[in-house]
Amino acid sequence: MDTRPKAPVKKILIITLIIVLGLAAYVYWSRGRDESRLIKETAEKEKTAVSAGPAVQVPPEVKTPAAGLTPAAADVCRESREKLQGLFAYLDRQDYVASRQLKGGTSEHFKGLLDRLLKTPPFVLRETDSLVQVVQNRAHFFRVLGKKDTLLLRDILLKEGDILESSFAILYRAMTLQEKCKADGPALRLPLPDVYPYAMFFLNTLGGTAYLMRRDSRVRMLTQYYCILILDQANQQGLNKLGFDIRPPLDILMRDLKEAVNLTRKEEYIETLKNIRAK
Repeated sequence: MDTRPKAPVKKILIITLIIVLGLAAYVYWSRGRDESRLIKETAEKEKTAVSAGPAVQVPPEVKTPAAGLTPAAADVCRESREKLQGLFAYLDRQDYVASRQLKGGTSEHFKGLLDRLLKTPPFVLRETDSLVQVVQNRAHFFRVLGKKDTLLLRDILLKEGDILESSFAILYRAMTLQEKCKADGPALRLPLPDVYPYAMFFLNTLGGTAYLMRRDSRVRMLTQYYCILILDQANQQGLNKLGFDIRPPLDILMRDLKEAVNLTRKEEYIETLKNIRAK
C-alpha cells in the first residue's frame, strides 16, 4: 500500500522543511561572515607565490621526462604539480590552518577529505522524492566531513578570497592532467565519474544550490563555472549518465559573469562558456 504523502502535501512539507533549514543555516553560517573582511598585509605576495608555484629546487630525477611523456608534456605535469604544492604550502603557513595541527599538512589532509567525499556522493537523482534525501543533501558536507573539517573549508573560502580564482584553476588543472601525467602529475586522484555527481549536485539539486546561496557571488560563480566544465568533459567522454542539459545554467552564469566585478578573469570564463555553448 502506497503510504507516501500526496503531491500537494509533499510539496508543502518540502517547502516548509527548506525554509526551516534555511533559517537555521543562515544563523549558523552568518557567525563567520565578518571574518571575510580581514585583509592580510601579505595578500599580494601570497597570490604571486600560489600562481607561480613553490620556490623550491626540483630534484634532477623529477626533471627527467617520464616514460611515455614528451619533454613538453613532462613540463606541463611538473608545472601543475608544483603549483598544487605551492597552494598547499601557502595554506600551511596561515595561522588559522596551522592552529588546527593537521597531520601531514593540508596536502595529506585534503586527500583524505576528497576520498571521503568521493566515496559518499550526494543524491542527484529524484532528490525531492524523499524528505530524507532533501535533508541529507542540505547537510551533505557537514554529514560526510563533520563539523571541524566543514568549518575548515568555510574558513578557507572566507579568508582566501584573493587567491580563489588561481586556487580553483590549479585544482581543476590537476584533475584534467591526472590521467595524462599519472605518477608524475599532481598528487590528487579525482576520477571524472566520481566528480560528476558533485557537478550535478551544485547545478541541479536543492541541497547544492542552497550551499552556493550561502556563499558570496565569487565562490558561487566559480563553482558553477567549473561544474559546467566538468559536465562538458562528461559529455565528451559519454559519462553524463543523467543526460543533464548544461545550456540553461550556462546561459544564466554567462549573464551573471557579465555583471561581475569581483573576478579578474571573467572575460576568459565567458569566452570558454561561449565555446562550450557553440557545441
